[in-house]
Amino acid sequence: MNENLHLIALRTIRHDDRTSVLTAWSAERGRVGIAMPAGAGREARRRRALTMPLALFEGVCVSRPGRDLLQLRDLRPLSVGVSLRTHPVKGALAMFLAEVLEGVLRASEPDARLSEFLFGAVEALDAMESPTAVANFHLWFLRVLASLTGIAPDYGSWRPGSVFDMAEAVFRPVPPLHGRYLPPVQARAVHMLGRLTLINIARLRMSRDTRRAMLDGILDYYALHGMPAAAGSRSLDILKSLF
Repeated sequence: MNENLHLIALRTIRHDDRTSVLTAWSAERGRVGIAMPAGAGREARRRRALTMPLALFEGVCVSRPGRDLLQLRDLRPLSVGVSLRTHPVKGALAMFLAEVLEGVLRASEPDARLSEFLFGAVEALDAMESPTAVANFHLWFLRVLASLTGIAPDYGSWRPGSVFDMAEAVFRPVPPLHGRYLPPVQARAVHMLGRLTLINIARLRMSRDTRRAMLDGILDYYALHGMPAAAGSRSLDILKSLF
């Protein structure tokens, strides 16, 4: 049985001399592994160009019982935008976010809401022109991803002067006994993050140190809730050097 899949490329690793394995998210099957030709041949080069981090593409899956890796044919790009490949800052963002998704999206089952967000977010980043919006994009992306994966904070519990309980994901009037909390100034930043949208993303201006601290806090929060997301990775270091 043949099935057309719509996919987002995440990470490619070498399997052996002839094959690489692409991890991708598909709207139809969730997380999948795809066998890709390795080497310097024309087909291998074409497929690598189509499956760079966060690239949107489609292909026909040929089902073969007993095989964990999918075989795809007729690969085609889903988006005509090229800025993720040609814009160095967007390319660095794509590498980082693809690495985050590779670590966070472990379920193989499809998720319509998650897929709608992921495909739409990639297209939004590709079309984005404001430098400030691009600099804030990963913060907005991680905020929405937390909601869709079930670890979003209770933003409605914030009050002026509150601390943010990292473990319980709520704002509190006094610090919790376990010590995993953010003080009022940082808690207010978490509250502000909860109001960030693609409409107002270009209006949120912050210093490089503030943006880095916010990203570190988000990644720490992800890890605390069982979703290690690119902490200590090279792509994270590159991202911090840019923003």
